Amino acid sequence: MSDAPCHVRQARPKDVPEIFAMLRELAIFEKLEHQLTASEDDMHQALFVGRHAEALVAEVAADDPSEPQLVGYAIYFENFSTFLCKPGIYLEDIYVRPAFRNRGIGKKVLQTLAGIAVERKCGRMEWAVLDWNQNAIDVYQAIGGDVLPDWRITRLGTDAIEKLAGGCQSDA
Repeated sequence: MSDAPCHVRQARPKDVPEIFAMLRELAIFEKLEHQLTASEDDMHQALFVGRHAEALVAEVAADDPSEPQLVGYAIYFENFSTFLCKPGIYLEDIYVRPAFRNRGIGKKVLQTLAGIAVERKCGRMEWAVLDWNQNAIDVYQAIGGDVLPDWRITRLGTDAIEKLAGGCQSDA
């Protein structure tokens, strides 16, 4: 394991297998592996065909300099704030492999994403954090993030979406 500098860049299609492997690691860490039903192909389609989201990868030099080692990723997409009337960035996932934590890699990924938000004239960046993940909460607060105690995520899954949509006749 090297302490080589980290480089953050936009993900490329060839990165999908390694990003997906890290996604599985994240799901295991969060004790949510049972909810990971997507495939590598689903990820490829979402990132590079439908372009529903974007991804950054963090890489460090490996034994073969022509093939840097991917050690982290972030998946994000644009959202919109009606109160600001500006776009925003929602960070769906950020992950750094355990052996590479505490080296500033996660912060560098967040800084890169903040740079993208500035370029796009975003009014905010947002993400969720599990209430038991105090290490992550500490990092987010250290970079100036506010963990909002008065907001809760509401989620409809596929079945609930279909049930709700079934009561609506669309004119679209």
